[in-house]
Amino acid sequence: MMDVWRRDATALGGLLASGAVSPVALLDMYLERIARLQPVLNAFAHLDAEGARQAAKASAARQAAGARLGPLDGIPVAVKDNLFVAGLPANWGSLLFRDHVADRDDICVERLRAAGAVLVGKTTTPEFALSGRTESRIAGITRNPWNPALTPGGSSGGAVAAVAAGMVPLAIGTDAGGSTRMPAGYTGLVGLRPSNGRIPRRYGFPPMAVDFQAIGTFSRTVRDHRLLYGVLAGPDPRDPFSLRLPTPPPALARPRIGWFTSIGTASADPTVTESATKALIALGNSGCDIVSCAAPFDLPLLQDMWAVLTSVGAARVAARFPDRWRDETTTPIAAIVGRGLCVSATAYAEALDKLALFRANLSAAWGEFDVLAMPTAPAPAWPVEAEHPPEVANATMQGMFCGWVNAAGYPGISLPAPPHPDGRPIGLHLVARFGAEALLLDLAERLEAAAPWADRWPALA
Repeated sequence: MMDVWRRDATALGGLLASGAVSPVALLDMYLERIARLQPVLNAFAHLDAEGARQAAKASAARQAAGARLGPLDGIPVAVKDNLFVAGLPANWGSLLFRDHVADRDDICVERLRAAGAVLVGKTTTPEFALSGRTESRIAGITRNPWNPALTPGGSSGGAVAAVAAGMVPLAIGTDAGGSTRMPAGYTGLVGLRPSNGRIPRRYGFPPMAVDFQAIGTFSRTVRDHRLLYGVLAGPDPRDPFSLRLPTPPPALARPRIGWFTSIGTASADPTVTESATKALIALGNSGCDIVSCAAPFDLPLLQDMWAVLTSVGAARVAARFPDRWRDETTTPIAAIVGRGLCVSATAYAEALDKLALFRANLSAAWGEFDVLAMPTAPAPAWPVEAEHPPEVANATMQGMFCGWVNAAGYPGISLPAPPHPDGRPIGLHLVARFGAEALLLDLAERLEAAAPWADRWPALA
């Protein structure tokens, strides 16, 4: 069992299917790693060792009877703390919800259980999942396995820390503005934000910004992503959006990829641009046409309506606690709430009008490209105590390559690119039109096959 934790979930599923390892022994190995690394990384907000052990025993009984539910049966999986798992706390990184326990599973968690996954616990997230760093007054600071002095990003920082350090092979999170893809980029993982509705949801906390947030997935390999995505994706009548997705487009022999590293006057750091360019060259060598292009959207328009929508979303939640929110929220969240409480109904309606305009303009300006490519973030992971990297002007600009995807409702995936000269992971971001996740996963496999830099583990692991 010494190196079993280094196997991806697909390989672990093969070991379980053959009986070479038992679900209980596999869980115990991961629980030992969690016990050793949690004090350093703070990846988990809540650990459900007893519930996980019962699930592993049930999986072992199916294994013994030759009745495994599928390749995910017996595989440990972590769930971000803003998603509902029945009977477990869902604190949303906020003291306002310190006593909240979910009374039912969200649809994605139902599907994990139905596939036999072993849910080990809830991973850390910042308050309301609204920060690019993972730090909160209820769960503390989460650190990056590649260097604990750095942040793993946010808001799914706990999820990526857990997978990157080998504490679990798979995790799910959420992505409203890059919260799956950016942390994946900072920790050398594959992180997918699917199209709106592709992974259905029904039960949980209210959205911070209309329909921007989607369930996201994390793994070390693309084949693991296919495994996890295959379990989670698909329509459910409880989520009407999940019934509206188009038929996936056919496979393309030679995809046409548009490529940019700047948006207006804002650009990625040169080391990030160099890394992403090398990854694009590898994709080009795999049979893709790479064409330089301009970003097909207006960043100021996006930032303007984003600020209104998220501040009103935060104010709506805080208003449930009129006597508590000023004292119990963090300073940044309190400021966002304060702004949201001052937004008029007219200003909110105008922000929705800007969102509709943004989506129409983006669709018209996309061009003949099958996929757009760019860095996942303009700078790599930064010191954990800072609000944003020194290479960018503010925290908002760190999300310049990701937030537009959420506003559009499109799918995006972050893949490992060649690392920074100092070893920090850097991500390449691929985005497709609505409903084209299959194309992104195909391209991800092409890049992974040509990417010797992808098979790296942090020293901490």
